Amino acid sequence: MNIRRLGAIAGLLVSLAFAGTASAASISYYMDQSNAEPLLPDGVNYLQVTISDATYGLDLNAIRFDVTLLSPLTSIAGSNFGIQTFGFNTTQTVATVLAAITGLPGGWSASSNSNQDGFGKFELVNSGSGSSRQNPTLTFYISGVAGDAPIDYAALSSGNAGQGNVMFAAHVAGFLDQDPGAGELTSAYFGGSTVVPVPAAVWLLGSALGVLAAVRRRVRR
Repeated sequence: MNIRRLGAIAGLLVSLAFAGTASAASISYYMDQSNAEPLLPDGVNYLQVTISDATYGLDLNAIRFDVTLLSPLTSIAGSNFGIQTFGFNTTQTVATVLAAITGLPGGWSASSNSNQDGFGKFELVNSGSGSSRQNPTLTFYISGVAGDAPIDYAALSSGNAGQGNVMFAAHVAGFLDQDPGAGELTSAYFGGSTVVPVPAAVWLLGSALGVLAAVRRRVRR
């Protein structure tokens, strides 16, 4: 294969990679731990948290959170099922971020320094009433914090955590009883810090850059 054709292929790979990654920067994590073992075991992806650059109103540099219930929980949904609380942490000043949380659903509010059972103390916790649980996704924004980025909201909880300190935790309620006859298990806390695997487009970009490097070496020779 000649150099010109290699260069064309590399250029196409780069274009395809950037087409998949040119959207706003984002990071994603799974919540794959439960405080209700063994009925709801660890190692299952129960929820996914995605934090991304976004526009909110006139703020072109806001941060967006999407906390989404995944099939292991939606498949056992009962009546009035959904996310009731969500806790996270920050490397920014807590009071500044607390005042900047916006776009919460009706019936929800933000507070600071609250425990999420089994996963420690979280610097920021959004909570809803029993009638305002979010299914399948809780979305909100952080607007007006100068110089922040999605990675500033991926930090571990503090304090005593029987399940281990994690970056995110949520209370999910209203699912079908998972302990019939022995008690009632219709809600639980879930937490985690497991990074969602890098999208294929990023690997494609890496391959394209590798091809381009090979082309340059051949040209120099």
